Amino acid sequence: MKTRILQFCAAAGITAFMLASCNSEMTQPDQPKIDEKNAAAVNYELEAITPTTSLSADATGRLATITGDASMAKTSGGFDITWDTATARLKEISFDAKRGKDQVEFKMTTDRYINLLAIPGKLGAIKIPLGTYQQVKVTAKVQGDKKDPAVILKGRLTWQGKDIPMDIQLSGSIDLKAQGKDVVVTDSSIVWKGKLQISMDLVISKLQVGDFTGSFDGSKITINVDVNTNVHNKLEGALESSMSVEHTHD
Repeated sequence: MKTRILQFCAAAGITAFMLASCNSEMTQPDQPKIDEKNAAAVNYELEAITPTTSLSADATGRLATITGDASMAKTSGGFDITWDTATARLKEISFDAKRGKDQVEFKMTTDRYINLLAIPGKLGAIKIPLGTYQQVKVTAKVQGDKKDPAVILKGRLTWQGKDIPMDIQLSGSIDLKAQGKDVVVTDSSIVWKGKLQISMDLVISKLQVGDFTGSFDGSKITINVDVNTNVHNKLEGALESSMSVEHTHD
């Protein structure tokens, strides 16, 4: 009798597992065969939001060290920064998602500087074949060196009613990543728009994570950061999560 009960339980377990597997298969949307000739264009745009930001009290000590003015470290309320120029050297945009059982990626490569303050900044288009895409992730790769930086930020820091010019340059490779909602492409004639947003306020808050130094020539603050060095590993990871994405069409 005990043997029959065990056999019954085992059979029930196997049946439950098979049903669960079938249900899992059924939740996967039917996918047409990938046909890159029958694909919709997704035009990506990038805009920076909050061009005016503030430095935290923690950053005031670093500024005091850079400028040699100890009174900056005692400033309450932080400093305001307004960016007049913000450019990034774009190398690649990729669209990565789950398509049925497959993990797929479509991308566009380039090598040019884009104006982050332009509204909107045109990046280019990626062709996406018909299908349903889940777990969407969009990545914008920004890369450069000291000669041709990955990111160039120029603006002014306001302190005690005075404007001090500030120049920040980032070198190295940065993957700005954004998680998106499901994208369902049913008609190749429909043009999609991929709206990417990067918060300058968030970027500056992340920059304060790094333990970096700079220089002050009496009139301008200059800060150079290589985000790929061991010192700035935390900074690199923080910057990578500073972007959001939204896919829409008419």
